[in-house]
Amino acid sequence: MRREFIINIILLFIINLLIKPVYIFGIEARVQDLVGTESYGLYFFYFNFVFLFQFINDPGIQNWNAQYVPKNTGTVGIHFANLLQIKLLLGLFFIFLTWLTAFMSGYHDLSIVIYISVSFVLSSLFMIFRGVIAGIGYYRTDSLLSSLDKMLMIIILGYLVYFSSYKDHFNIRFLIIVQIVAYFIACCVAGFIIIQKIKPVFKPIRRSEFSNVIKSGAPFVLIMVFMTTYNKLDGVMLGLLLHDNNYQAGVYAAAYRFYDAANMVGYLFAALLLPMYASQINQSDVIKELVNTGLRYTGAISLVVVVSIWFYGDKILSLLYTEYQPQFFVTLKILMLSYFMVAVSYIYGTLLVATGKVRNLNVILAIGLLLNVILCLILIPAYKAIGASIATLITQSFVMIGQIYLVKREKGIVMSKNVMIRISAFGISIFFFFGLFSNFKGVEWYLNLGACILICVLLSFIFKIIDKQDISLLFNRKK
Repeated sequence: MRREFIINIILLFIINLLIKPVYIFGIEARVQDLVGTESYGLYFFYFNFVFLFQFINDPGIQNWNAQYVPKNTGTVGIHFANLLQIKLLLGLFFIFLTWLTAFMSGYHDLSIVIYISVSFVLSSLFMIFRGVIAGIGYYRTDSLLSSLDKMLMIIILGYLVYFSSYKDHFNIRFLIIVQIVAYFIACCVAGFIIIQKIKPVFKPIRRSEFSNVIKSGAPFVLIMVFMTTYNKLDGVMLGLLLHDNNYQAGVYAAAYRFYDAANMVGYLFAALLLPMYASQINQSDVIKELVNTGLRYTGAISLVVVVSIWFYGDKILSLLYTEYQPQFFVTLKILMLSYFMVAVSYIYGTLLVATGKVRNLNVILAIGLLLNVILCLILIPAYKAIGASIATLITQSFVMIGQIYLVKREKGIVMSKNVMIRISAFGISIFFFFGLFSNFKGVEWYLNLGACILICVLLSFIFKIIDKQDISLLFNRKK
C-alpha cells in the first residue's frame, strides 16, 4: 500500500505540476487581465455565492462514496447506477435553487449563476466517477484523470485568450461555458472507463434506496457545508461588506488563485489517501505508515511552495497582472501560510472521514465556521482583502490543530517526532537558502528561484524527506 501511495503521489505531482499551474496562471490570470479586476471580481463573487449551495449538489455523497466503494466492491455495479440517478435529481434541484435564491436576492446577472451552477454539477459528477475508479483499486487511472478537465480548458481557453479574435473582446461567460464543455467531456471519459471496469445495473431507483443514500451521506454533508462555507465565504463577504464595485474581491481573487492552485495538490493527496485509508482502516500499522509518509511529502511540498511565494511572489504577481498593487502581495503571503495549515489538515481530516465517524470533526468545522464569520465581520471593513486573508489564516490554523487532536484521541496516531524534526529542519534550511539567493544581485529572479528549488530537492534527500526505502519501493513489486 505504501508503494502504491508513493507511486501515485509522484504521478499526481508530475501531472499537476505540468498542467494545473499552466491553467491557473497561464489561462485564469490571462482571463482576469483581459476582463479586468472588477469584472473578474464579479465572477468571483458569483462563483463563491453558488459554492455556498454546493451541499445540495453534493450532500456528502462524494466523501461517503469514496470510503464506501473500497469496502463494498462486490455491489459497485448497482451502487454506481443508483448514484447516477441521484446526482441527476440533486443537480436539477441545485440549479433551480441557486437561480431562485439569486433572483430573490436581486442579483442582476442570473445567466452567470445558471452557467456556474451547471459547471458545478458536472464537476461534482466527475469527482464521483473518480471516486468509483479509485475505490475499485485503479489508483493510477484516477491519478491520470485528475487533470483531464484542466487540460481540456487549457487547450480551448488557451486558443481563445491568446490566438483567436475573441481575445480583444473576451467575456467572462466564455470562461464558464468552456468549463462546462471541459467537465462534460471529462465525465464522458471517466464514465466510459467505469463501464469498462464494472457492469452497472441500471434500473429505476426506489424511494427507499434514494433515502438510504441521502441518509448515508448526511454525516458527511456537514463537512461539505462547513468547509465550503468558511473557504468561500471570504469572497462573498468582501462583495457584501465593501461597496467598491467588487474591486477588493478581485484583489482577493488574484491572491486566492495561488492558494487555490497549491491547495489542489493537497486535495489530490486527500483524494488518493481516502480510499487507501478506508480499505486498510483496521490495519493500524499501515494507517500510521500512510499518515507519516503523507506528512513527509505534504509538508515538504507545501513548505517549498510557501517559501517560494514568500520571497518571489511579488515578482510573479507583477508579471501576471497589469493592475498589480502591493496589497496583492500582502494578501498572498498570508493566504500561503494558510495553505500550509490546510495541507497538513488534509492528511488528518481525510483519515477521520475514512473512519465514517465524523461527528467530532463536524464540531471542529462548525466552530471554525463561526470563528471565520466573526473574524470577517471585524477584519474586512478595516483591512479589506488583507483582513479576509488574516481571517482565513486564523481559521485554518484552528481547524488543523483540532483535527490533529481528534486523530490522536480517536485513533491513537500522533505525528512521529522523527518526521516532525525532519520537516522542521527542512523548512528552516530552505528558508535560509531562499533568503540568501534572493539577495543576489545581477541575476534574474527566476534563475535564483530555479536554483533554490533544485537545492530543495537535494535537501529533501539530505533530511530524508525522500529516503532510500521510498525509492526502493518504486522498483520492488513485492512491497
